This record gives sequence, structure tokens and C-alpha cells, in this order.
Amino acid sequence: MVEIIIPVGPGDRADWLDSVLKKVSALANSLNYKIIVYDNSEREDLAKVISQYSVNHVTAKRFKKVNMAKLRNEMLKLANESYVVMLDSDVIPSEKALPRMIENLKNGVTFTWMHYAYDEKEIEVDSDSLEENPNLGCSALNLDVIKRVGYFDERYERDEDVWLYAKLKKEGYIVKPTKGRCLHLNKVHARENLMSSLKEARRNLWRSKYDMMLVLDGLTQFQMLTGYTYYGSYYVIPIISLFTSPLILFLYLPVIAFGLKYYKSPKKYFLNLIPGLSLVLGLPYGLAYAVVNKSLKKKYNGYK
Repeated sequence: MVEIIIPVGPGDRADWLDSVLKKVSALANSLNYKIIVYDNSEREDLAKVISQYSVNHVTAKRFKKVNMAKLRNEMLKLANESYVVMLDSDVIPSEKALPRMIENLKNGVTFTWMHYAYDEKEIEVDSDSLEENPNLGCSALNLDVIKRVGYFDERYERDEDVWLYAKLKKEGYIVKPTKGRCLHLNKVHARENLMSSLKEARRNLWRSKYDMMLVLDGLTQFQMLTGYTYYGSYYVIPIISLFTSPLILFLYLPVIAFGLKYYKSPKKYFLNLIPGLSLVLGLPYGLAYAVVNKSLKKKYNGYK
């Protein structure tokens, strides 16, 4: 039997959780899957929503500090089967999502995920070749392999999905996305307006510390470097022009053209450019943090 594990935290919305459980419960019943809800929200309204569904409702104390890697480890402790589906409480899978991901696991994939859609019309939109952004909000794992690599490294408090992707690839396991998309009810990551773009930009100022930790841990991935290379060029081009010729600024033309082609509209290009520039801007902090973290703490050697 496949087990579906859904985390519920203190910041979750009751209406979104209800929508997710309603859909997932129907899918689980038809597929004979088991649902486990790991609830550390300490909220009565969310507990009331969960109680309406036939799920294994596990309650736990709220973490003093957000650590998604630790949360994932606690969730996986509850699993007894080899195949585990992880779904966030604001992500709705399509009718085909769960069978497709499990089929990938049966065919030898260790970690598979479905990219997000922010509109139901996008559910079957194919992913771009450059859009290999792993997530655990709509994913499936071979738990036997996850145990073998020592579970999640809890130093990666936020980017545990990227760490898992890089770790498994380095160890020689197969990781890849599954065809189709899961509907994400929280559209902040869609960057549909200036406010959500600025919110992502603020987050990206510190996100680079995890990317630099990956570098120092020997887990650098090509996909990560492409983002830094592209957005870093916006800073590098004017610096080179200062020491050479103003004509170098014309290099902005192909750079901007690539961005417009990739994001398919000037608005999307601009709203994604802001967080991208912020990511590179935070690089010095990220590198300093990773070096200090590496020198002061012993490398975490697995879940205990």
C-alpha cells in the first residue's frame, strides 16, 4: 500500500486544507492508499477540519524554529511502506498525478515530483527543459533509498528538496519530474504581481546560503548554476564595461531577449527578474554563512 503524508502547520489555511483533504481522500479511496496527516499546528480549527476525514491524524508539538528537513524526517518516521507520497496542505493533485508518480517509482526512480500549476488550465502543460525545479509539496519517494542515504540533512532547514535532489543524483539514483502538474493554491510563488515578486526577492536574499552549502558539500548541480549565471550577468556586464568599453552594454540585448523568450511575456520576465537579482545579491552573505557553518558544525550524518 502507498502512504500519503500531508504536513499541517500553524500558518496553514483551513479552507485550503479542506479542499486538499477532500480531493486526496477521494483519490486515496479509489487507489487504496493510506493518508497520514502530520499536524503540529496546535490549532483547533485545523484539527476540526482533519477530523472530518478518514485519515491517520498524528499530532505533534510546534517547532520553535522552522526546519523543513527535520519536519520531513518526522513525517517519514510514520511511514511503513516503501512508496511514500508527500503532499503539502495547499497542493491539490490531479486524477492522474498519484498513479503517474508511483509508476515512476516502480520503474526505478527514487525521487519524483510534479511541477506546480497555479491555474487548472495548466495541469497538463509540459515542463520546459530548463524547468527542473524539484519540490516535495507534490512528490513521491522510495523510502528504502531515503533511509539508505541517511534521511534528510537537517542543516538544510528550508531547501531540503534541493538537497535531496542533489544528494540522490550524486549517489547515482534516478530523480526526475513526473508528467503533468499539481495545483498550488498559494499563488505567492507564481509571482503574479509586484508584491509577491518582492516577497520572493526578500526570501532569496538569504536563500543563497543553502546553495553555497551545497557547493561546499560537493552537491552542486548544473540547474543551480544556470540561475546564478543568468542573473549574475546583469551585474557582471556593467562591471566589465567600466573597465573596457561601454559597447559591452549591448550584451544586455541577448540576455534580456533570452529572459523574454523563457518567461513568454514582459510582465512575467520583470516579476521574475526581481527575485533573480536578489538571489545573486545575497551571494556574498550565502558564501560567508556556508563557510562558517562548515567550519563550526560537524556534517550531519543522517537522521537519528
